[in-house]
Amino acid sequence: MRDMRSTDFDFSTLSLADLIEARDTFHFHLMSKANVVGTAVGLYLIRNDEEWPQNPGEGANPPRKKTYPREFGNSQVRDYSWPCIIVLVREWVDEHAFGQAGMPSSSDMVPKRIYLPDGRIVPVCTVLAPPLPQGAPLPVVPVVWPQETLGGGLPLLVEVQKEQHVATIGCLVSDGHTTYALTARHACGEPGTEVLATLRDGTRRIGTSSDRQITRRLFSEVYPALPLRQTWLGLDVGLVRLDDMRDWTSNIYGLPKIKPLFDVYEQNLSLRRLMDQPVVAVGGASGLLQGKIKAMFYRYRSVGGFDYVSDFLIAPIPGGKVPRHGDSGALWHVQMPGPDGKQDERPLAQRDLRPLAIEWGAQVFADGGERSTYSVASSLSNICKLLDVELVMENADGVSGTWGAVGHYSIGSLAIDLVRDPQLKALLAANADLISIPLDDLTKEPKQRDLLESGFVPLADVPDIVWKQYPSPHRNRKGDDTGVVGGRDTMTVNRRSSGPEHPNHHCDADQPFRGHDTLLDACLADPDLISAGSWNEYFEGLGENNALRKGILPLRIWQYFERLKGYAATDPAKFVAAAGTLAHYVGDASQPLHGSSLSNGDEAQQPDIPRNSPSRKNADGSKKPAYRGEGVHGAFETDMISSAASRGLLFEEIRRHLGDDHGIDLCTDGRSAALSVIRLMKEVAGALPPREIIDAYERSFRPGSPSHNKALWADLDVRTGEVMALGARTLAMIWDAAWTEGHGNAPAVRLDPDDLRTLYENPDFMRSVTVDEIEHEILNPTV
Repeated sequence: MRDMRSTDFDFSTLSLADLIEARDTFHFHLMSKANVVGTAVGLYLIRNDEEWPQNPGEGANPPRKKTYPREFGNSQVRDYSWPCIIVLVREWVDEHAFGQAGMPSSSDMVPKRIYLPDGRIVPVCTVLAPPLPQGAPLPVVPVVWPQETLGGGLPLLVEVQKEQHVATIGCLVSDGHTTYALTARHACGEPGTEVLATLRDGTRRIGTSSDRQITRRLFSEVYPALPLRQTWLGLDVGLVRLDDMRDWTSNIYGLPKIKPLFDVYEQNLSLRRLMDQPVVAVGGASGLLQGKIKAMFYRYRSVGGFDYVSDFLIAPIPGGKVPRHGDSGALWHVQMPGPDGKQDERPLAQRDLRPLAIEWGAQVFADGGERSTYSVASSLSNICKLLDVELVMENADGVSGTWGAVGHYSIGSLAIDLVRDPQLKALLAANADLISIPLDDLTKEPKQRDLLESGFVPLADVPDIVWKQYPSPHRNRKGDDTGVVGGRDTMTVNRRSSGPEHPNHHCDADQPFRGHDTLLDACLADPDLISAGSWNEYFEGLGENNALRKGILPLRIWQYFERLKGYAATDPAKFVAAAGTLAHYVGDASQPLHGSSLSNGDEAQQPDIPRNSPSRKNADGSKKPAYRGEGVHGAFETDMISSAASRGLLFEEIRRHLGDDHGIDLCTDGRSAALSVIRLMKEVAGALPPREIIDAYERSFRPGSPSHNKALWADLDVRTGEVMALGARTLAMIWDAAWTEGHGNAPAVRLDPDDLRTLYENPDFMRSVTVDEIEHEILNPTV
């Protein structure tokens, strides 16, 4: 069949911004007409039984054009439909009847086209959609809910002023620290309100209402490039802080495994991608809901000179369930085309569904002589941006509880190929999957629990996942063992475990020392300053006397070099266990924030856009104001890195900065190994200054910015690849150097993972100490 779009009209060149501008310009003119209910934008709706055009011009003027009332239920978007303003009317009046006795005035007729001052012409599609009163709530549809596991689609209950409010759990979202259930704001209650959910055997407390709630935002703030004045964008969403994540799945009950969201924002909004597309959701009152997107930016009310619009207006499919009271909060998924490019007719479990929008309200129209309830929904992309959270998926970014595991694993994997010594390279390659997760599997952030339960944690992240934990058994207030076999933490600080392992991961070395601009500069000028005494002098000069806060990362590298040199010719298992865990520390050294006092922002400055702290609270439980860059540590080192890996961008960028081998002169002893890492920290701070990371993070909060992950990567991609490549090169050099100095001579044997686990679960293997003990441990190792 011929494509009639370009031959019939030039309307196909109209952009969404053109439609918004035209509607904004003529909105009051249109709404002044007695018959008009509301307006929206979309693609022109063709009556279902209208003949398909066979010749140019027949799209607009079919030979046998239908004239009966056009309704959402009896019309469709076709491939030649053109962009338009959609005007909803209470009553369908034939064109010739206007101005007749007893009929509306001719001035009340909705125009077929709108003419802008610069000559652009915007068509108007009139749709009969008389609004009806909401009426009594429809009965809840019986749904067989799961027995135990909580997730999206389940009913949520909260009591407010002795009345029970019911809504639907949409999905899980996270700010990188805490995981929340996303639902409709009007069902959340005041912050701190107890929230229940329904399972097969009854209700269960799941958490409390968060203070992160949104009712509306100015349209111009959310879509600054779209010209719509004096208009609120309705959102009505809120978060529930969950008590216990072990009870939850990130998936939606009855739907396939959740996938990345269908990301829509003003620069990529496309009517052709969205209009009349099939969507599905699971409501807590109705169960499975199916519909089609009929319009965008539907104006649903006007108060005090301001209009209220929603992102999407969704119609139920003919004969399908309609939304009920209690479905607010349901997550609508857009159904992607099937393998053949056409509408996917496979069983629901096999379809590609992408999270798109959260239902928060409904509009009842008369459609085909019957009541029909249409869903009013908000873009999930906007919600995540405004609440500063991200969608949680199974094995997805930001929910593992580890800091930058993907970064550590990628540096460990890439370094093996850069080793010069062929015998050492063969030994490491034979055990590569024990040192790190293979790069092909690093498209998502590994879950800490999954790694621990697997029985073996890849060595590159043992320092985070095992050593920075309480040793098992360690009982919480519920009596659960939260410890880890091999954990090395000894105390609780600010509700988190801490101990001698923690200062080995960082060193805030960017402050002046001994007449130099930074501690790094001082040590590069005089390597004899690399000592515990100098470290104590430096930190105490900054007013820091707590040994757990004096970062000793370069001294940890010294300790590692001496042990690796000793294991090279005598114990391949210990050499590989030490080499693999060393990857973590060199990875930390290659991340600029691990060497800076600005590791999680600048506490002395206000953020560019005021917001609440993601974690700090006042004595009354309210959130403290955020400082500039607060949250940047996890956003950069974990979330951005994991997101770039999942999109296939990270490793390609790192490899662009690598050669055939590490290309660095070998160090000869522990002090020179520490110096090589100090040089690495200096180079990465120059290539990617922490202050510039914070600046990029602050820019990601601006209205219209893409998600933090994407915004940060767009700003920092090349330099991030560069510093991670420097880390991989430095790690390979230290391995080579220790092997050479220790006269390594082990064959390329595949080691037993149980032997390596026994080593890393031994607290005396590569013993974790503070600055007060590090020199003694280097000279007189415990093991």
